[in-house]
Amino acid sequence: MLRLGIFGGAFDPIHIGHLIAAEKSREEFKLEKILFIPCNIPPHKELPVASAQDRLKITHLATKDNPFFEVSDIEIKKGGISYTADTIQIMSSPDFIGVPCFMLHLIIGGDEAENFINWKEHLSLMNSLNFIILTRPNFNRKKVNKIFENKAHFCNLNIDIASTYIRELIRKEKSIKYLVPEPVVNYIRKNKLYK
Repeated sequence: MLRLGIFGGAFDPIHIGHLIAAEKSREEFKLEKILFIPCNIPPHKELPVASAQDRLKITHLATKDNPFFEVSDIEIKKGGISYTADTIQIMSSPDFIGVPCFMLHLIIGGDEAENFINWKEHLSLMNSLNFIILTRPNFNRKKVNKIFENKAHFCNLNIDIASTYIRELIRKEKSIKYLVPEPVVNYIRKNKLYK
């Protein structure tokens, strides 16, 4: 049975914190593949600054050197608001990844985990998925444990990098070197994103 990690988000832009989180989750929880899924429109956050196609492209650029990472455009192709429940329903088809049996592990940030009860069909998701919660400084583990009925797994990620911070640096014409992979830096510059 394939142990598959699902890592969704706006990735606006994707940064080293996302990549470290994915790799650490893969290794710690013995996942065979991490599938990055850039959303089309996030349901609980502000609209992404970069277009869906730009975010998809930079996610490909950021992950291409890791053989355990793949990118899916499932939510962008679907259009509209990207709900995890809808994505998981589409993915439940054996044809989706070409193998009939897989175990899904949803990788989510601590802030999203605290808001999980507001997700579409959250109870159904709780019964059908394994959850890997990425912790940050000042993370409320007790609250999240209660929400997930002590079923969630935690990946301690003491890195506090946010896409909003990177966008702010770009607007101020400051360096983002080492915060995002070099091919992503080059793409952002070339296409004048986040100016």
